[in-house]
Amino acid sequence: MSNVTEIRVHGVSGTPPESLLEVVDLRQVDGDDTARFLQRSVPPPEPPVREAFHWGNMTSGSILKAMWLLLAPFGLINLARYTLPMAVTTPGVADTEQKRWARVTADVLLRLLGLVLTLLLTAAVAFVALDLIAWQCGNSIRCVADNSWLPFSDKHPSSWRLRMLLGVAPPVALTMLLVQFGRQVYLYPPRVTPAPGAAQPPMEWLDGVGALAQKEFWAASPRAPMLRLFHTTACVALLSMLVAFALIKPVAGLRGGDEWVDEVLWALFGAAALIGLLCTGWTAWGYHPKGDRLRSDPTSNDAIQIPWAFRVVRWLTWGVLLAVLVIAFFFGPRYSSRGTGLLPVHLSGFTWVLNLLYAAAAVLLLFLVGITFLLSRLIPDAAPTKHFRRMWGGMACPTLASLAVLLATGFTAGFAIQMSRLLGDLVQPKENPSQDKAPLVLPDVFHLTALLWAGLVAVAFVCGLCLFFWYFFPGLGRSLKGRISDDYNDVSPADLPERTVSKIAKAWRRGSLKFRLPFVLVVLSSFSFIFSLAQGCLAGHALWTRSGVAFQRVQELLYERVWFDVKFFGLADDVGAWALTGLAAALAFVGMRAFRDPRWQRPVGVVWDLLAFWPRLAHPIVPPPYGGRAVLALAKRVQDKTGGSGRVVLSGHSQGSVICVAAVLRVGAETAPQPTTGAQPPLSRVALLTHGSQLLWAYSRLFPAYLGERLLRDVYEKKLEGRWRNLHRWSDYLGAPVLAHPVSGRLRPTLDDAWESIDGNRPAINQYGTTVGPDIWYRAIGPEIQLRDPHRVVATDGYPVAPLLAHSSYYSDPAYEEMVQQLINQLSG
Repeated sequence: MSNVTEIRVHGVSGTPPESLLEVVDLRQVDGDDTARFLQRSVPPPEPPVREAFHWGNMTSGSILKAMWLLLAPFGLINLARYTLPMAVTTPGVADTEQKRWARVTADVLLRLLGLVLTLLLTAAVAFVALDLIAWQCGNSIRCVADNSWLPFSDKHPSSWRLRMLLGVAPPVALTMLLVQFGRQVYLYPPRVTPAPGAAQPPMEWLDGVGALAQKEFWAASPRAPMLRLFHTTACVALLSMLVAFALIKPVAGLRGGDEWVDEVLWALFGAAALIGLLCTGWTAWGYHPKGDRLRSDPTSNDAIQIPWAFRVVRWLTWGVLLAVLVIAFFFGPRYSSRGTGLLPVHLSGFTWVLNLLYAAAAVLLLFLVGITFLLSRLIPDAAPTKHFRRMWGGMACPTLASLAVLLATGFTAGFAIQMSRLLGDLVQPKENPSQDKAPLVLPDVFHLTALLWAGLVAVAFVCGLCLFFWYFFPGLGRSLKGRISDDYNDVSPADLPERTVSKIAKAWRRGSLKFRLPFVLVVLSSFSFIFSLAQGCLAGHALWTRSGVAFQRVQELLYERVWFDVKFFGLADDVGAWALTGLAAALAFVGMRAFRDPRWQRPVGVVWDLLAFWPRLAHPIVPPPYGGRAVLALAKRVQDKTGGSGRVVLSGHSQGSVICVAAVLRVGAETAPQPTTGAQPPLSRVALLTHGSQLLWAYSRLFPAYLGERLLRDVYEKKLEGRWRNLHRWSDYLGAPVLAHPVSGRLRPTLDDAWESIDGNRPAINQYGTTVGPDIWYRAIGPEIQLRDPHRVVATDGYPVAPLLAHSSYYSDPAYEEMVQQLINQLSG
């Protein structure tokens, strides 16, 4: 058929379009520089016409994008929201949502938890800049002399006023950076400078859950700009409160100002506290303008126009901070000194705020566990088999949120600990300061976090050992060698030596490890939950009793324990701090390498694509969501190509398979059956081929409300009427079967058990597969197609031995073209 177009959609690695189409000379036929469609410059001699949809520019290209990985805790909070057990009887009708009150409660808790993590980041940066550097180090001539990069005098302590202003600069810069990060978004159609009155009005979700088929779901949420304003305004309010309180309640070595100065600072403190409480309430509410008040931003800086009242609150907050700084600089404390004692003391308020944020995160996390458990019981799991059942019993939301909290607290503690070691001598609890460097002290909660992270390192080490044993003792039942021989039954034993079989078996074992990842993650997240509660409880006890008795008790229990002449507490503190530093450094390094070197893109792409695919909802400062731009652009291209008598075969690899499924849903929702007699809807001229996909073992279980078994079955049976094939290799370390699964037992390369396809049938399985011609082999299990890897182990004239491909280059297998042709034949029929 000359009117058939095959559109190939790449996955997480951002495969270049030249590799997708296996030609070099290409021309762009649609899209823009961000998301583009390309064809070969010279039309192919035979159909189909192949196009490449390249969307990788949205998740690659700059060092700044790589640094988003350091804000992974924010992304995990946003991702956690989409894993909630939710259901809408009639999609698009809000009143038909099941147990709406429970879902709304979970949304409130997630939004508040996201706000707490944003404030924790701000408080940690403010502590390091103001307390650690400007106060403790700035008061020590030795510390300043050892750190020549500091803008202080090494002859005598610089004015506290000047150091205070310099210390405020980093958290202010952080807040402004978060504003800019939150404004980055990919829209469809692409954002351009609109003519007056030509801007499209913002769209609200039709219901509280949303669906991949709804255009409103992929549009920029009007809630995100408001949440960003609440988060950043609360950060400025917190900074104002910290500075004001530190000046009102001076510690040893800081002489207070006049009485009227304290009264003015108290008033400003109260104003900042009131604004902070308002932002907290608005965040919990999830407020955003609706109806006629929901307008597009005429400046195109935001998805919506922020109501003037909230813009006034934002500028008032900045005014409060400016007033605090002006009063502090001109009328605040005039002298600073070392104070009394061997160790420095903290500025007032910082320890209290950090303890409050730690305790608040623990309380919110505990309530989130309760409401998610209730949701998982109130909304039954509709999956017919365990292969599609909700991951972790429907508790994926608190699982991811626990990881987010421990990552956030860990990053802040690690940042403070390593900065103190860079500046001078970090004095651990119950230790005497060194005589060589200036002593510096940190709040007890930071040491506790490092201690708990040392425990998490031990847990991760044990999980690594389990993966090691699973790799070498996979327990697949029947010998892998015999199973591999079935796939290469057409190859003589002389051409299939032991070393080749061993190499393939090793790849199969490596590919099976992905099915163990949920277990590893739930173990790590369970300990993350326990550790988050522990540090929150101890921080809350310190708030309630106004003392560090609980922290001291932990230190007494652990500090005196000596293993191999090493004090346990000091060792654990070091291990935890370096683990946190190593994790943050690794994220930054890998992120920067990934956006410079394509070979590093796959490991980063997996994390990035999971975090950035979904719209901003629970947290406004996450990587720019690319899902809407990619899905809507692909859906529009499918509609264009199926106009008239055109036919389309969508081919999605890895994450591209998710984009393709969403595009199919979007096309089906956008186009109703044609009123003309005999006309067919566009989806009747669309077929789907997925490969290297995680739709079954990961996405359908992690996001049951959006990609669950019912939806995938609906796409296969009703939307595409059986015109869907999925290709998998057992050596693939990410992809797996999607359209069929064993009736009993877990997903594994077995032929002894019966398999069931997604439509409920149990197809017959050819033990030795199907051979077509001299070079094509596959095993069909209904619509599920297994490919062997390598697909060719014997070299003949013109057909060299194929490499082991695992997750990549499904297009290079000759069976791929056979599947495309089968789908084209279905479209023709």
